Amino acid sequence: MKVIFNADDFGFSKGVNLGILEAYQNGPVRSATLMPGMPGFEHAVLLAKANPGLQTGVHLTLTAGNSVGGVYRTLTHGDGRFLRLAELERMAKSNEINPAEVEAEYEAQIQKVLSAGLKPSHFDSHHHTHTLPGMMAVFLKLAAKYGVKARMFDKKPLAGAYAGIRTADAFSGAFYGETATLAELCRILSAHGSAGSLEIMCHPAYVDHSLYASSSYSVRRAYELHVLTSAELMRFLEGHGITPCSFSDI
Repeated sequence: MKVIFNADDFGFSKGVNLGILEAYQNGPVRSATLMPGMPGFEHAVLLAKANPGLQTGVHLTLTAGNSVGGVYRTLTHGDGRFLRLAELERMAKSNEINPAEVEAEYEAQIQKVLSAGLKPSHFDSHHHTHTLPGMMAVFLKLAAKYGVKARMFDKKPLAGAYAGIRTADAFSGAFYGETATLAELCRILSAHGSAGSLEIMCHPAYVDHSLYASSSYSVRRAYELHVLTSAELMRFLEGHGITPCSFSDI
């Protein structure tokens, strides 16, 4: 069975970046998604270039830090800071978000990654905002435009013009928070069976000041890193014929 352990939030901070690198060098992570608008972006780019076996995608972001493209009427405050998730969700559900602004910001983030000399392997989004009303069409349009793979929870939208977009056969976000344990991770892997491919979202990190001060999900990331780099997990993967892979393998 092929399993993509994708590390979200690459570029959030140096501590996050170094934790992801550790999970790549001493664990099963082979894929990570970059946040172009966060303080650790340049550091993450250097690490990605020095470790080409760690595939990098774009973690399209509308709810953390500052926008890359500037100030938007429906996405940011006047200083360019993104809205909080709850506000974005409320506005998306009431059809107040301008899709053209979403596309412009997504494009700015993608172009920043390309300009840094990296070719994205796939797209996903911070807080899964690409699944909000009005967002999916923009997300898929750009995935098709750039010829990349995508994180999807449901393959139904991958029809017509988007039929060529590849995604894993299944996705799990259950390795998170209080359930970021070895037992839960092994349960997820066992429940999937042996057929097809599976993407597991993860957030390994060393907790630095920047992460602790700006994210509600901080300390538990160190627990994720501990599990992902444990000898017990590596033995489980080998014993069950599970191959850690990246999006290029699906």
